Amino acid sequence: MRKIHGIITFGAVSLALLAGSCTKSPQSPGYEYMPDMYRSVGYEAYQPNPNFADGTTAQPPVEGTMPYQSDRSRLLDFMPYPLPNTPEGYAAAAALKNPVPFSEEALKEGEALFQTFCSHCHGTKGLGDGVVGTKNPALIPPAYNSPQLKDLPEGQIFHSITYGKGMMGAHRYQLTKTQRWKLVHYVQSLQKQPAQ
Repeated sequence: MRKIHGIITFGAVSLALLAGSCTKSPQSPGYEYMPDMYRSVGYEAYQPNPNFADGTTAQPPVEGTMPYQSDRSRLLDFMPYPLPNTPEGYAAAAALKNPVPFSEEALKEGEALFQTFCSHCHGTKGLGDGVVGTKNPALIPPAYNSPQLKDLPEGQIFHSITYGKGMMGAHRYQLTKTQRWKLVHYVQSLQKQPAQ
């Protein structure tokens, strides 16, 4: 009896599947068990999207993640900078060490970056005599070899370049981390100049 019941059930299910797959159009795939899997909605990057809480398709990367980088020499540029733009973050930056090895090439790149991004305020030799200060004396920065800056640790120089300090603006979007650390090498060379 069980055997006959099983055969009848199997036959009925097979017949239902066969009937469901029959269609008038030869192009039709027949009955689609999960049509949303066959015909998923393709959202454009800036199109509204009901699948996310904020309703947008373009989502920011997950906090703390970084894109895969096959060029290991550029990995530093994609590592998140862990210190916040707070007085505590600035104090903690004193312990940071420059991950870019010192070389004449790094120093020359740092000098070129300095002349492009910093000399208009800090002056070509870092003496605080840039063009901006001649127009507005309130914006004259101290010289790098002054008592105020000559002993500033490399990590705090990097932090200041990243977030800005006082009247100085942030440069984290203009310069990669590698460029900022090369700039730190050059600023440290200016700190060692004899005081005038």
